[in-house]
Amino acid sequence: MTLSTMQNRIRDWLFGQALPLWAQAGIDAEGRFFEKLDFGGRPITNLPRRTRVQARQVYAFAEAASLGWAEGEAVARRALDVLIRDYRRDDGLWIRATDDAGAVIDATPDLYDLAFVLFALAAAHRVLKDDRARPLALATLAAVETHMADPVHGGWQEALPPVLPRRQNPHMHMLEALLAWQGIAPDPAFEAAARRVLDLFAARFFDREHLMLGEYFTADWTIAPGGAGQVVEPGHHMEWIWLLDQARRLGLDGHERQAQALFASALTNGVNAQGLMVREIDRIGVVRDGGCRLWAQTEAIRTLLLRGQTDRALTLTDRLFATHLATATPGLWIDNFDAEGAAEDADAPASSLYHLMAAFSALLTEPA
Repeated sequence: MTLSTMQNRIRDWLFGQALPLWAQAGIDAEGRFFEKLDFGGRPITNLPRRTRVQARQVYAFAEAASLGWAEGEAVARRALDVLIRDYRRDDGLWIRATDDAGAVIDATPDLYDLAFVLFALAAAHRVLKDDRARPLALATLAAVETHMADPVHGGWQEALPPVLPRRQNPHMHMLEALLAWQGIAPDPAFEAAARRVLDLFAARFFDREHLMLGEYFTADWTIAPGGAGQVVEPGHHMEWIWLLDQARRLGLDGHERQAQALFASALTNGVNAQGLMVREIDRIGVVRDGGCRLWAQTEAIRTLLLRGQTDRALTLTDRLFATHLATATPGLWIDNFDAEGAAEDADAPASSLYHLMAAFSALLTEPA
């Protein structure tokens, strides 16, 4: 399959099936996104409306608009208004979730959520030209630094009050958002925070002995005890490789040797016989969980494309359509398969659209 042929297939699915479905069934009358659709394309209610999902969907529809799907702009604008109105705290941080009616049910500031708020605001600035986005992003980052920074061990707390284990994942997404901002509206605050995450990656997240990326840590960023400390997610290897390259392009240390090591270990130890990325391996490369998540495939596609392995990226994309995107109702997805290849989900989570959009945006903007 050629790149041009795959681009046409992606446009048909994304603009003809997925985005129209989620723009209609995936949004309530107030402009808030539902967390999930069932496999008939109907919204599932009575679930917490998490800030991370609202923010991810703002990005997804704004990015769709930037790719030429004009309907995405109105969806993203309305959702951004709701996000700013209903999800921001008085201290400049953001809540974790509301109920279906928009009432706050969890006011906890969560670093993962905050990272995606920053990321959504970057999309709002870049695509929607919203004048609120940059001041809000700087104010949010300032609040994170004031209330959640760990000046002793580095990084930020996962939530308030602090919780364990500490994870690389929210910090990775903070870096993603900071690099997005630094690329479109540079500021010393974005750069300084991004450099601190990169330093933490080099000093703590990256396992120099095994050339792997750890997931779970203690309060002082020591490897977490027991099985949690051995968990490695090949999909996160791919995600970090892409971010490290973005950092390099922005004049930050790209850590190319570590990125190359992560790429090699992910492809050597993290791919199953069908060519899909597995959920978990350990620090010596033994598979812990041979199941497959949708997001790991999309991150691999984007990074394979970045690394010049276009044919392999197209093969994996074709496999994605044959597995995760092969739903009876077009425009949905199966997020989880077990190690035997059996689907594990009863519905489609809205959160996956962010990953699909990132990968498909990279494919659609690649010169054919």
